[in-house]
Amino acid sequence: MKHRLLIIVLFASASLLFAQGARQSPPDAIGRSAVDANGRTVSLKAAVGDLLIAGKAGNMPANALFLFPEVVSMHLTLPKTDQGLGDFFALIRPELDQHSRISQSASVEEIATRAADLVLMKATHYESTAKKLDQLGVPNFTMSLETWAQWQDELVQLGNLLGNPGRAQEVLALYNRRLNLVNERAAQRSVNQKKRVLLLQADRIDNTTSYKIAPDSWMQTWMVEQAGAQPVWKGANKASSGWSTVSFEQIAAWDPDLIVIISYSTPSASFLEGIYASPTWRELRAVQDGEVFASPHDLMNYIQPVASWIVGLQWLAKTIYPASYRDLVIADEVESFYRDFYAIDDPTIIATLVDSYLASVQQNRR
Repeated sequence: MKHRLLIIVLFASASLLFAQGARQSPPDAIGRSAVDANGRTVSLKAAVGDLLIAGKAGNMPANALFLFPEVVSMHLTLPKTDQGLGDFFALIRPELDQHSRISQSASVEEIATRAADLVLMKATHYESTAKKLDQLGVPNFTMSLETWAQWQDELVQLGNLLGNPGRAQEVLALYNRRLNLVNERAAQRSVNQKKRVLLLQADRIDNTTSYKIAPDSWMQTWMVEQAGAQPVWKGANKASSGWSTVSFEQIAAWDPDLIVIISYSTPSASFLEGIYASPTWRELRAVQDGEVFASPHDLMNYIQPVASWIVGLQWLAKTIYPASYRDLVIADEVESFYRDFYAIDDPTIIATLVDSYLASVQQNRR
């Protein structure tokens, strides 16, 4: 009986030690893998300590990466991410500008010599960069992040690769909470009640301003539809890819109820004065009614597929249907976005972002 009791005690002790060992096993010892935007399964044997973001449009994968707390302990190498309004990442991590950033056009060889644990880039760089890094044995992961569906899928995959799938689900829940509110109110509006909205990207070259419309499949078009409005330009973009220039005659023919001006390199509000002062533009009903608005931004414009698109959607919904969103204060939404999504609690940084947003829409007339 004593021998049987001793065996039971020893077995229980061994089981407890084994369980404690399993709980205390470092996550670095556990391999993690994920499927990137180009359908490749990328596997890592340990946590990412050194990460490099390569290529153009690096601000998009960087936006996604910074949603995860693991970024805090990483050594990061970023390309230039300033679209013309400032740099969000240097604001929250000033040390990023204490050493030179990698060129957006850096060669595969230069990227490889950095010997990063992982290279993150846009999926559009697959042929030019990712495939060649594969041949050199450099772990790399591509992301598209051009649509809400891609954001949902690719955040999950990035969470898997970083060993934190739970955080990906938390972020998606934060997005859905805001998105569902907009969708619920949009669903209460009949087709006949939907306003006709025109988004125009403004571009000024040699004192001449041109205006462009987004493709049907792009997030900018989707955002107008999610807000419960009709994008009047849908079906008119005939460009092979990207934005398509439209004439004033076409804008007048659409006769939208409301116009939103977007600029990704300069403050959108800088175009409003010219529009409201123009005798030609004053022929438009939207101009006469004061329904032309500058799109919001802080250090990045919100009407594009970066992480803050959800704030852009909230602003868009309230701007189109102000009576339906009297309870929504966008400045508060900007603050809570950065606190909840990016865990920023520094009051100076929060104030900088909120003040930048407020300045961006200060000239809007409503």
